[in-house]
Amino acid sequence: MPKGNSFIKKLITSIVAALTTIALLLVLGNSGTIPWFPPVIVFSLVAIVFLTAIIYPFIWHRLETKNSIRSEKVYGILYAIIRYTIAFNLASFGWKKLFGLQFIVPQEIASQPMNQQSGEWLTWYYFGHSVVFGTILALIQIIGSWLLLFRKTVLAAAMILFAFMLNLTLINIFYQMNAGALLQSVLLTIGIGFLLLSECKKLVQFIFKLASAIPSVELDNKLAKNALRLSAIVLSLLFTLYLKYFLLR
Repeated sequence: MPKGNSFIKKLITSIVAALTTIALLLVLGNSGTIPWFPPVIVFSLVAIVFLTAIIYPFIWHRLETKNSIRSEKVYGILYAIIRYTIAFNLASFGWKKLFGLQFIVPQEIASQPMNQQSGEWLTWYYFGHSVVFGTILALIQIIGSWLLLFRKTVLAAAMILFAFMLNLTLINIFYQMNAGALLQSVLLTIGIGFLLLSECKKLVQFIFKLASAIPSVELDNKLAKNALRLSAIVLSLLFTLYLKYFLLR
């Protein structure tokens, strides 16, 4: 992230706030199925939000140079928008899982052979096979969203949710999920990643501080220590090759 109150930082923050807001608007639109929130209104609001995010940083930066605006307050509002829109969005997906609005596969699809189904239906069938697992995913989304709304827990929540959303994004990409699901996961991952990058220095210091407290084997020979580390990867590879080419052929 750019430092200080640079124009680039203002622009990035505004765009990320717009992207997470757009993701929420698309969720509220529910793919055009809600009569009182038709696509024409949804996409009009999307356009307004995005244009505002492009134009406002110029106004913001100009007012700041004239001492007519305090950037700390603006950043506070934008960060709150990012956190709230992500929390609302993710929590809604969590509630949908708990109330049976996700991972539902029609019987005519579920009865088909696996090799005749799309990656999307296979994914939904797999995740929907275990109610307990689906509930765990839902609770991660709901609890993580709740923790995202508190300053003391926002960083921990962002770390958990970023790993969760990055994995989900990769699933959406490589299992050919629909464009709406992919867009949602990408926008939310960007938003959560932004929250992490905003505290990158503190996060790195925290991780290294924790790492320094982990017990380890004391070896004076650095070469031997690195060889021991490498052996875990190499020996596991050799074991796998043994299974594939000698034991299981």
